[in-house]
Amino acid sequence: MTEITIQPPLDVEAAQKLGQDIDQLLKLINGHELRLSASYARLGGLLREVKIHAYWQAFGYDRFSSYLEDVREKINRQRSQVYAILSVAESLLPHLSEEQLETIGISKAHELRRLVKNGGTVQARILDPEGKELYPTDIRIMDYAARENVTALKLRAAVNNILHVKEGPQGNWFDLGGFYALPDEKKEIEQFWELGRKVLEIGAEESEHEIKKQVMLAAARECAGQWSAEVSDGR
Repeated sequence: MTEITIQPPLDVEAAQKLGQDIDQLLKLINGHELRLSASYARLGGLLREVKIHAYWQAFGYDRFSSYLEDVREKINRQRSQVYAILSVAESLLPHLSEEQLETIGISKAHELRRLVKNGGTVQARILDPEGKELYPTDIRIMDYAARENVTALKLRAAVNNILHVKEGPQGNWFDLGGFYALPDEKKEIEQFWELGRKVLEIGAEESEHEIKKQVMLAAARECAGQWSAEVSDGR
């Protein structure tokens, strides 16, 4: 016998209020009037509310994914980035308040999400490489992440210590420089990053610079192999 799920009535007034808050936030993001790391964390929390309460129906969308696509277009971000922002909020808001998530920011929140997804907790104590407590016992990873002088890279190292994950040397920063690109050219480049991430199956929890590094390395190795053969043939 098929069970019938009765959904609670949609709170249209609350949906409209939340929709206005989201629209205002999207305008501020586009205008670069907010610290992006914090505003993306805020956006993730609001999108989570839309999903939980099915407010997207009150906005006139037939599916939540359709609503997210509209959000993506308004801030000119890739679909995977919007879903990653939402995923961070869904993973961390049961453990952190919205205010704490905004303080930490989306970049560092990705590292805390990785910790939680791998069985860790935001209440974990910070450990040094020898497994000893690096700070007094009242310092938790969530408190460490909220510090302004703690970068996403420092937090990643702390999370790795808690999860007993070892990474290879980071190397020296390699600046590829920049160049001007027409709108169509920029679209092609962004598609290149996205396709590369999917083909290489790079998780959304990875930082943007790590994703680009892996995609660029894979493309460079493939092209170098093909071009070397062509040069050897005298082409």
